[in-house]
Amino acid sequence: MIDESIFREYDIRGIVPSQVNEASIRSISHAIARKCIDENIDELALGRDGRLSGEKILNLLSKELQSIGISIVNIGVVTSPLLYYAAKQLPSKSGIMITGSHNPKNYNGFKIVINDSPISGLEILSLLSDKPVRKTNTGKELFKKNLMDEYIREVLSQSANKLKKIKVVLDCGNGSAGEIAPKLLSSLGYEVIELFCEIDGNFPNHHPDPGKVENLQDLILAVKENSADVGIAFDGDGDRIGVITEKGDIIFPDQLMMIFAKDVLKNYPGSEIVFDVKCTNLLGNIINEAGGIPLMSPTGHFHIKNTLNKTNAPLAGEMSGHIFFNDKWYGFDDGHYSAFRLLEIMSSLNIPLSSILNQLPKAYSTPELNINVEEKKKFKIVKDFVNKAQFEGGSKVTIDGLRVDFDDGWGLMRASNTTPKLVLRFEAQTPSRLNEIKNIFLDQLKLIDETIQIDIS
Repeated sequence: MIDESIFREYDIRGIVPSQVNEASIRSISHAIARKCIDENIDELALGRDGRLSGEKILNLLSKELQSIGISIVNIGVVTSPLLYYAAKQLPSKSGIMITGSHNPKNYNGFKIVINDSPISGLEILSLLSDKPVRKTNTGKELFKKNLMDEYIREVLSQSANKLKKIKVVLDCGNGSAGEIAPKLLSSLGYEVIELFCEIDGNFPNHHPDPGKVENLQDLILAVKENSADVGIAFDGDGDRIGVITEKGDIIFPDQLMMIFAKDVLKNYPGSEIVFDVKCTNLLGNIINEAGGIPLMSPTGHFHIKNTLNKTNAPLAGEMSGHIFFNDKWYGFDDGHYSAFRLLEIMSSLNIPLSSILNQLPKAYSTPELNINVEEKKKFKIVKDFVNKAQFEGGSKVTIDGLRVDFDDGWGLMRASNTTPKLVLRFEAQTPSRLNEIKNIFLDQLKLIDETIQIDIS
């Protein structure tokens, strides 16, 4: 019996082998095949990150899909952006990335694109059936080995870096970005210092999640020790980015979006710029000032991609570090391409990254805060919170959980779609108001469910 909890709003992800195993992979293969048949797709790109379980899962998935009649273009160990890039090159515009992303090493799963559109885990769940798909023909398997070189050549064709030599420390967190990111940035002429770039599915140095401050400490130290101009970190499958200034300060993804939005809107005035509900309201102000239109989206790469497809916005991003360039690039989340665009901006401005950061508006904010709850209860808690919580003087936004905007700050609570947690974030003009808004939220949460153990500082 397949564990339905592995089918997430964004993708499919679970523990190997208790949840992701031969039986579940076979069922998932047939569900994907049903979607492919509906879309007249008979070929998929297939890649994996560096997790220890990845090779076995890829081989099982490839064999099963071929038996159903789906041909496979096997691109091996890659980042998610390279899988998306490979899918873009196929007539089918389709592919599957085998990855556990930033989850612990015993997790793995699937990010799926069919006919140039992201497919949610919930859609695949709806396509599960006891009846296997049968086709008279058998698919083939082609191994593509020059994909990374093609990708790098295309990025090189965009480069205008003629102004400044930049020293960059790359922390790949032993994820699959270690295969491409150093080679890409070195090819562009930057001096690259590698940190944890050996692909190792045990992740022996730190957890591959640049969204957590504790996972950036090695990078901060390396930037200072090497007198580097910038530090850049990636998650396990290379679609998210974290950034450190030459002084060791973190540039959070919503601040990074301010930098990118100002640059992109020079060439796309009047365009919408998409960001998720966890981002600072200062980002919307920057977009307006730069001549763009701010557009808030639910959190998650799945929602962001769908919003891009609907609006054709030239740029999108979310607080987790997924950045989507849709101007000169393909509109998928790409950590190493985002690194390239940041270095291009640094080169053209020819000022330290800390100075670029200091030019941005400031507010007092928390990082993402998490409250552990039962997986089965988290969405009900948030639903009750949306319906019952009271916030005097605040304006409610309910596109993803509950965000409440005040004149001098905001707060957010939503359910994580990848972990059994509630996600909270707060921002205000002063530290005292920040603490006040946070306490208002937590007090309301206690009224909704007094059994919740709140352990955030």
